[in-house]
Amino acid sequence: MSVFAVVLNEAHPDVVERIKNAYPDFYQLNDTFFLVQSNALARKVAAAVGIKGDDRIEDAQGVVFRLNRAYAGYSSRDLWEWLGQAEEEE
Repeated sequence: MSVFAVVLNEAHPDVVERIKNAYPDFYQLNDTFFLVQSNALARKVAAAVGIKGDDRIEDAQGVVFRLNRAYAGYSSRDLWEWLGQAEEEE
């Protein structure tokens, strides 16, 4: 499975609810940044969370990026563990 970053322009509870329903094993970094796992294309992920497509949440804005297993930085141990588990599931 691929890991996708869902990045919202601003916090939106309806998008969060769709993320919870579509990708129950998501990782939330803050109110506007989420990581999800999927075998779908980025546009399908964007549609599933409500920021693209016919069923788009009208006032929700954001983007979806597929990650390429290249990342660096300083963050919580939980984030690195979540990413490690996501890579193991491929």
